[in-house]
Amino acid sequence: MKTHFLSLIERLTLEEIELLNYLISKEATNRFTAQTKKEIFSDFNLTEAKFRKILCRLEAMNFIEIVAGSRDHFVYANEYGMEVIQKVYERSNV
Repeated sequence: MKTHFLSLIERLTLEEIELLNYLISKEATNRFTAQTKKEIFSDFNLTEAKFRKILCRLEAMNFIEIVAGSRDHFVYANEYGMEVIQKVYERSNV
């Protein structure tokens, strides 16, 4: 299972890692502190299509959760997303 998790990490793009890191730096790690898609999109210099693709891939890999609100959708990094950033930092410090 560990090798599968590490292979998923290796397949992440720089933008996907940046978005996970952004969520963690904003402390968006549970549904109560989640950021809206609009807030996140406004802080990134990406096209809307690229932004949606990144969110879709991260959600499919189970690194983020998307919570539907009354008007906005909220996004946060779950425990696996936080572990991804931890592994990336560990590898960069080796």
